[in-house]
Amino acid sequence: MANTSVSELTWFCGGNNSKNSDREWKIYDNYCMANFFTACVHLFFLLATCAILIILGCCTSLRQYHSKTLLQFPGHFIKWTISILLCVVLLIAIGEGVLTDVTRNSVTAPHLYVPDSIAFVTVIMVLVLYHHLECWNKPHLAWFLLLYWILAVTGEIFRLVSLSREIGFDLNILRFVLLILTSAFYAVCALVEINLLRTKVFRCCYQPKPYPRDLKKKSMYFYYKYTNFLSQTSQVCINWLFALGYKQPLEIQDLGCPPEEFEAQYQYKLFNNAYEKQKLHALRKGQTASLWKTYGSVYGRDITIGVVWVMVSAIFVLIPTISVGSVVAYASDWYYDKLKQYDTDMVSVTEYFSNGFVLVGVIFVSSVLKIFALGYGMNVAVTTAVKVKTALQTHTYEKALHLSSWALSSGDTTAGKITNHMSVDAIALQNFLVFCPQIGAIPFRIVIILIFLYLEIGFAALIGASIFIIVSPLQYGITKMMAKVQGRVLKVADKRLKRSNEVLMGIKLLKLYGWEEKFCSAIEVLRNLEVKQMMKRGGYTILTTFVATSTPILLTFISFAVYSLTSPVPLTPEVAFGSLALFNLLVWPMSVLPTYISNCVNAAVSTQRLRMFFAAAELAESHDGRKPLGKGFGKPDENDEDSVDEDEIFDHDSVDERTTFGIKRRGSEKADNHKSYGSLESNSFFNETDFGITLPDHIAVQIKNGSFAWGNETLMPVLSNINADIPKGKVTMVVGLVGSGKSSLLSAILGEMNALSGTVKFNRHYNVVSYVAQKPWLQNAPFKENILFGNEMNSKRYRKVIEVCQLQADIDILPAGDMTEIGEKGINLSGGQKQRVSVARALYSNSSVIILDDPLSALDVHVGSHLMERGIMNFAMNEGRTVILVTHQVQYLQYADKVILLEGGKILLQGNPDEIAVSDPVLFANLKEKIQLSEVESEIESDPDKHTDKVASKLNRQLSNRDGDAAKMKPGGRLIEKEERKKGSVSWKIYLTYAKAVKFPLVSVIVLFFLAQGAAQILTNFWLARWSESGEEIGNKTEEELKEELDYYLGGYGILSMIYVLLACSATTCHILFTLFAAKRLHLGLLRNIIRAPMRFFDTTPVGRILNRLSNDTQIIDQRLNLIILELMTTTVQCLAVLVVNTASTPVFMAAVLPVIVVYLIYMKYYLTTSRELKRLDSVSVSPVFSHLSETLTGVTTIRAYRDDVRFRQRLAHRMDTNVLTQLYLLFSTRWLGIRLDFLGCLIILASGLSTMLSCVLGDLQPSLVGLSLTYALTVPGLMSGLVRSIGDCEIQMNAVERVDYYTHIETEEYQGLYQPPFDWPTEGNIEFKSVSVRYSNELDPVLYDVNIELQQGQKIGICGRTGSGKSSLSLSLFRMIDIFKGSIMIDGVNIATVPLLTLRSRLTVIPQDPVLFSGTIRFNLDPDGIYNDEELWHALEISQMKQTVLELNNQLDADVSEEGDNFSVGQRQLFCLARAFLRKARILVMDEATASIDIKTEAILRDVIKTVFTDVTVLTIAHRITSIMDCDMILVLSDGRVVEYDTPKNLLDRPDSVFADLVQKSTQ
Repeated sequence: MANTSVSELTWFCGGNNSKNSDREWKIYDNYCMANFFTACVHLFFLLATCAILIILGCCTSLRQYHSKTLLQFPGHFIKWTISILLCVVLLIAIGEGVLTDVTRNSVTAPHLYVPDSIAFVTVIMVLVLYHHLECWNKPHLAWFLLLYWILAVTGEIFRLVSLSREIGFDLNILRFVLLILTSAFYAVCALVEINLLRTKVFRCCYQPKPYPRDLKKKSMYFYYKYTNFLSQTSQVCINWLFALGYKQPLEIQDLGCPPEEFEAQYQYKLFNNAYEKQKLHALRKGQTASLWKTYGSVYGRDITIGVVWVMVSAIFVLIPTISVGSVVAYASDWYYDKLKQYDTDMVSVTEYFSNGFVLVGVIFVSSVLKIFALGYGMNVAVTTAVKVKTALQTHTYEKALHLSSWALSSGDTTAGKITNHMSVDAIALQNFLVFCPQIGAIPFRIVIILIFLYLEIGFAALIGASIFIIVSPLQYGITKMMAKVQGRVLKVADKRLKRSNEVLMGIKLLKLYGWEEKFCSAIEVLRNLEVKQMMKRGGYTILTTFVATSTPILLTFISFAVYSLTSPVPLTPEVAFGSLALFNLLVWPMSVLPTYISNCVNAAVSTQRLRMFFAAAELAESHDGRKPLGKGFGKPDENDEDSVDEDEIFDHDSVDERTTFGIKRRGSEKADNHKSYGSLESNSFFNETDFGITLPDHIAVQIKNGSFAWGNETLMPVLSNINADIPKGKVTMVVGLVGSGKSSLLSAILGEMNALSGTVKFNRHYNVVSYVAQKPWLQNAPFKENILFGNEMNSKRYRKVIEVCQLQADIDILPAGDMTEIGEKGINLSGGQKQRVSVARALYSNSSVIILDDPLSALDVHVGSHLMERGIMNFAMNEGRTVILVTHQVQYLQYADKVILLEGGKILLQGNPDEIAVSDPVLFANLKEKIQLSEVESEIESDPDKHTDKVASKLNRQLSNRDGDAAKMKPGGRLIEKEERKKGSVSWKIYLTYAKAVKFPLVSVIVLFFLAQGAAQILTNFWLARWSESGEEIGNKTEEELKEELDYYLGGYGILSMIYVLLACSATTCHILFTLFAAKRLHLGLLRNIIRAPMRFFDTTPVGRILNRLSNDTQIIDQRLNLIILELMTTTVQCLAVLVVNTASTPVFMAAVLPVIVVYLIYMKYYLTTSRELKRLDSVSVSPVFSHLSETLTGVTTIRAYRDDVRFRQRLAHRMDTNVLTQLYLLFSTRWLGIRLDFLGCLIILASGLSTMLSCVLGDLQPSLVGLSLTYALTVPGLMSGLVRSIGDCEIQMNAVERVDYYTHIETEEYQGLYQPPFDWPTEGNIEFKSVSVRYSNELDPVLYDVNIELQQGQKIGICGRTGSGKSSLSLSLFRMIDIFKGSIMIDGVNIATVPLLTLRSRLTVIPQDPVLFSGTIRFNLDPDGIYNDEELWHALEISQMKQTVLELNNQLDADVSEEGDNFSVGQRQLFCLARAFLRKARILVMDEATASIDIKTEAILRDVIKTVFTDVTVLTIAHRITSIMDCDMILVLSDGRVVEYDTPKNLLDRPDSVFADLVQKSTQ
């Protein structure tokens, strides 16, 4: 019976093999029997594993469980890593068994390879089962796996013992090595299972982790962290994205929400904790905190993991390279019939790894393992880079919230620079960290390569390596110079963006003055400086490229020359191509070194800039009794179910009235509790938080011995010796001359100024503040949201606030009512409307102290009186609220309980109005005059009902979308148009646009240089192949013949190498220089077209969106696109070289590789379809981030006053999370493609290796061509994946050109004219309107109808009418700012439609209602053309009452003006604008409520000056107040865009039926 069993195993053991016939059939004594036992174990568990998967997956409730996620068991990473290595060892074992069977046995012996084959399949199936156990969370089945691993280890031990007893233990025999390795790997897997049972089953010394919050979010689709190791390395988790993107264009909603670890608030908390620790350490040393140490403490572990895995991948890259020489040696031995014979019983290690076909398999497997290692390492790098960028951006925003308003406008931390910190600097760190593992692995790769080169060619390699000793200091020096140049580039870019931001903010004034071309030229000068610096950086890049290209070539040449001259062994194919493959490995690190150095330089410079910014002085904590300003992005409560079960679609266009990050929004509609209006319950309106300061109950705010200054460096106080008690529940008014310190006093109360001495204290029970700035600040949000400002909706209170602020009529005519979107900075509202909305926000808020900075100056008198009486005296006082009001309207002093009179930064008087009247009789007299005039002015505006249609026309005009259909707007009421986003592939026209910017002939030159470079490379390597082959043919050549041959080949190789280097450097030089000029041309076209755009474009486009084109998109074109195209051109040429060389060597290669190329193209199309949409989503999602930043920086004082910073942080976090998500998918999509292309490249390597080996064995292919083909083939994975990635990256980055090109072709104003008037035109100033009708756009209704009036030379015309009646439209038509579609306007007999636009605007002058100053000097702001001398400038300042103020400044006329003129009060700015107008000496002057922010004394003086200085000038005065126009020659009354009356004041008063006479008559009754 036993004999029968034994006979049945003879086929398994190799038939009648004599080695088995003499051995007893015992498992420990017979190797075949041990193999049989092992095969049975693996086969049993293979079948059992399949059965378990089928039963559990089909016959239990688990069949209904389909999840894309899993929770990794403890030891998951080790389990997968060891299992993959085990599979590799089993593959080697299978190969060893087959090779032993073929070379040692005449009859096949399946026992040599069958057990390992079954084990290989079983291990794979066990991994599948392990994956399902994690998905199903069934750790108890680990008992089954543990049993398998124990039996597998037992089987391997039996095999090892039996083989040792059979042939003797010998580590030179490969089988012994393999058995030891498999035993160790099986044992480790068993230990992993034991640990799994300990932790998940027995819960021994293990704390279970809570269920991840991410998996409770229904819209969280980024499952990377919750998949297995294989899925993570192969990016299977985003397959769904490509499938969806291929079917339809992706939208933001399709992406879901980000995992918690990528959320803005999460990363801020991690980064800030580490940064604060660094600050403490640095403080002890008197230094600033190190950001590099902060990066290391937070992200150092991840960065290290990434570097380690990339180093491991470098080893796997090295294995194929060092195998090339052995493959060529095998081919050479076969070709020249020199194969060695081995006499061992089984294949030895040396025999196995010297077989050419085995080595081809080793090359293939190593290349695949490289994919896994590199994929995992780069995944870690990508995720870390995104986290760092998020942390830096949130920290930058947080820092900006704590900077003083003075620092934001006057210091080194301007809004433009902060924008650069959040965009350029944060992105520079991201780009650096993406490639950080590669950068870290480069020295490791170079050292290992040099070691193997030494082993290959000996001393010659060290001689060649000495080049690195020379090159390294050179590269270091270049790096330092590039860092300096990059710093200068960023500084100039900051200045350019700052100037661009100023131009965009003041574009209306620039157009009115015809200065847009001049300011555009100033930006162009800065751009030229920037390009000049980038040219210097480009020069260093070219130098780096030259060094990187020439170093490997020079190294190769010197090494081969030294080897040939000193070595007794001639240069043979195995030496030449084994070394060449290693030299080629040096090409990649040296070629990418310029890019990586550039990334390192950018990161170092940006880190230094951020370090200085983060260390900048912040607003001092005042401890004034109010709630402290918040710190940091709040983290939701872990137990908050709302935050856990987040199911939020990330759409930045949505209204934020919902739960965000688990924090309930204060402005939620469902929070409408309908509390009764006017309730005095303390909890109804006032948040009476006790912050430890106690004041007498009748005092709300107390300032004691206060001296305050702007900034932290000055010791000169703006306010001195301030002592004031603000009474609780009363109205306190602050008055004084322009520049006396009224607004500064409010800033001091709000804690915005630096307290040199003294204190500001709020009453502990009345410490909640609302604030209305002198320059109203509104959000780009619905009308209602601007009033609620994050508070809960109380319908009754809301309606009452609307009524007291007289906003109902405005709401009724808005296209979408109070849900109509308000444009950026309230662009679609008049000045008065913006102020009333700001006041409504303050009244609606739950504040106990209301601070108002002169909001009444922009209001009609009757509106102002209504707001004063109903809003402040009735609404606010009935609630017991304290009001502090700065005003120039002294008629309102009658309502004051206390008046504070400031002069020169000191309190001159304070007390009730009666006390002030006694102390200052002049002021009291002006008070009575103002009160009388106000009664007249309150009637000058007609019935609101008559004015509804007129305002509706204006608002429809301003709020309409491009189609001009107001009805379509009503559901959403949007003003700001959604940012354009093209879909599908980037049009070929965009590529032509870029080529046109480069210039087509220059494009041809670049292409020719690159093709010549590729041809030179091919010729050089074919020359080397012929040279190496001659080493095998030395035969009986004499020494002299050998020397001549060496000189011939060495000289030819040197010449070809030099030609290649020169062509490569020429191609790079031309490319960098030409593309820089192209970037300059694209920016110039963009800038000039934007500057020439009509005002409607700026009304409907956020400044942040335009700045994004001028900063981020321009930076991509400047610094990224050219490098990507350079990489594309280089890889394209090298790929063509590979195809040419391999096809020339083995034509069958093309047949094998064609299907792979087809798959490449399919993948490329599949990838590009999704990736381009992701890039567009990324571009679209980044704009809301910067728009929110710009909005925050503009209104930071208001935000801080309301203590509403938390809500603004959450809003930024919401928008950042949207952008982070798009970036994650975009970066991972690149990795997804790279992994698949690398695997296809491995197939090409396999095809090349097998085809060349077969051609050599079966044909007559020379060994040198085998080496050349295989050497080139090894570069295929990197080249092909690099090519496709470059194509994808190029198309993705071309999105920046697409976006720039879009704004380069927007409609512009018509600047040309048919008639060039004389230099002194207009000489008289006669104006005639002939049936003029105007509109703001062709699709919109007119705003002026058939205006027929004539204005004579030197007349002073007063234009009155309610807001929106057409006053401003009439003045704008003079400047052709709006479309005159009917009739004509004649100035001195010349039709202005025929005059060039800049000529027309330069011959008129205007004093706008909103004063605008630009950063620079006072001289520049008065005379940007530089045509007036100092005497004229001083005269203009004297006329505008600003001479004394300027004389007191350092540098006087050359004193600095901060951004937006924030170092001067609004009144002072308005006076500067008056001086600017006086200087122009135009014959026509338009004054648009030019004295609204000026005190009464100064206003009276200016009215007298205007009468005398502008005697012969035609003056159009637009005013809401009758005091401004009572002494005019003519009065023009407008209503509904039509002329109601036009005559002299006397004639109008003589006509009892006139509107004007009726108003005057009513005022005297």
